[in-house]
Amino acid sequence: MSLGLSEGRNRRKRRRQFIGFLLRWGAVVAVAVGVGFWANDIGTEVARRDVAVLETRLSEIGDEAGKLRSEIVGLKAALRAERDRVAEWRERYERDIPSDAEQTILEAARARIAAGVPLERLADVVALARTDVDCAPLGDTKRFIVNNEIQSGANDSVSFADGAVTVTASGTAARNDGGQPEAWFAVDEPVTVTFAHLGGEASQVSGILPLHHAIAVGAQEYRFSVVAGARAFVQVTGEVCPFP
Repeated sequence: MSLGLSEGRNRRKRRRQFIGFLLRWGAVVAVAVGVGFWANDIGTEVARRDVAVLETRLSEIGDEAGKLRSEIVGLKAALRAERDRVAEWRERYERDIPSDAEQTILEAARARIAAGVPLERLADVVALARTDVDCAPLGDTKRFIVNNEIQSGANDSVSFADGAVTVTASGTAARNDGGQPEAWFAVDEPVTVTFAHLGGEASQVSGILPLHHAIAVGAQEYRFSVVAGARAFVQVTGEVCPFP
């Protein structure tokens, strides 16, 4: 009988141990499941927050990209406008700034205005200028010596139209190999040619030969060309044309 009681106690003990084991593992499983659900919720929340941050960043990037596109469009428009302004100024420059030939005419006009010729008179002369006028030669080509630091006073002028216009010139003396001045002028240096007429007025033209010049005396215009001739000399040819 004591054997039966002992066996019963052993079975109850084992049952209690087994139930305790199940309870402990059940608790572990429950905790693990709870932790899993909690981790899942935390992960989901973190992921949701990351997605929200990314969406916000993408939206900001989209806004910045839109602003950049707008700025690029504005810069392109500004560049086109600036190119148009540059083209306009270039056109105005080419239209308003005189060429070398026009500058020569402008300088001659300024000289005549400085000499007392009324601006209205110059404007009338320019308006009456023609290319179909009949001009006549002023005789044969003449030559004379160009005055310089060494030579002056001998055979240094010529006259045209019965003395109506007298031409003289001055230049720079040529140099020999030793750097000493010679009696003739240097043809590669500027020369100043003076045209004086019976009225007492005189005009000049300066530069490297050949040179061209025109002066008006009364109802006639005298046109001259001056070129280098034999050593120390220049040659002058001229023509007379109706004026204006």
